[in-house]
Amino acid sequence: MRHYILILLSMILFTTFGYAADMPGSRDHPEIPRVAGSEILGFEYNEYDAANFLKADTSKKITVVNPEGKRMRILYLAKSGDKPLMVQKNYDAALRDLGNANEIYSCKNTGCNSHLLATTLWTRNTMVPTEGLTHPFYLLGFSHNFTSPAYRYIDVTTDSARYHVGVFAAVIAANNSNKNFSERTVMLIEILEVSNFEATLEFVDASEMQQQIVETGHVALYGIQFDHDKATLRPESEETITEIVKALKSDPTLLLYVVGHTDDVGSLSYNQDLSLKRANTVVEVLVAAGIESSRLTALGVGPAAPVSSNEIEAGRAKNRRVELVKRRADD
Repeated sequence: MRHYILILLSMILFTTFGYAADMPGSRDHPEIPRVAGSEILGFEYNEYDAANFLKADTSKKITVVNPEGKRMRILYLAKSGDKPLMVQKNYDAALRDLGNANEIYSCKNTGCNSHLLATTLWTRNTMVPTEGLTHPFYLLGFSHNFTSPAYRYIDVTTDSARYHVGVFAAVIAANNSNKNFSERTVMLIEILEVSNFEATLEFVDASEMQQQIVETGHVALYGIQFDHDKATLRPESEETITEIVKALKSDPTLLLYVVGHTDDVGSLSYNQDLSLKRANTVVEVLVAAGIESSRLTALGVGPAAPVSSNEIEAGRAKNRRVELVKRRADD
């Protein structure tokens, strides 16, 4: 009899809690609790990164905004029976409790562009790291793999912080390769706490630039900063640009490749194009400052020459740079 009871108890525990173990190393956000009964399938945290949120412009066209700061993404699996709209209501209540919550954008069911949701929040390059999933990309990577989508983007201000929160919930379709999730609701929660990245990379003046170019043939510059995903120079780049001009004017024979580098976030072709545009921007500014255009050649190599790991933001920050490389006169 005792043996029978133990077997029955183990069957009940397995049925009820078979998916109860969260992904190792994952955690809830300290200010935003999970929906009761859900578990963590995927998790990612970066001290500084750009997030992806959807909003509508004045013409009601859906656009993507990319605020920067401390970024946490959590992929939850809801307990059986929970529907996307119910999940959204739970998060609405939690965010109102957190602070002054302002809804920027929302949609549900046919009012959501499922293709846009999939290609913005869950691409091969932007997937949340998961463990134990069969073909994780097929969970949310194609719009036909989920139904009944609901999405909200909410801006929350508290006494001590400001958060951007995106809540995407959908029902996993029966044709999904993760068969044990069929007809279950998953929630992709993106939480961005606004903060300023504290750059700790060393400023390089004109004399140091010249010395490094003589000794190594190149110098990496981190004082040249661009707007996110653009080739527009930020005002704080002016000091480094001034030092480049000094270095070039002090040695009229110096010829340079101006090489743009990116991290590996996004596609290869996109980053190659962005890095070249940024290098061209630097060349244009230097020419406007009186440097002959024949002395400068812009190149863009995208993420092809990293100097640090792209797995963490500190490493990606080192990889996003402009380098000056000595060029031969006959090149």
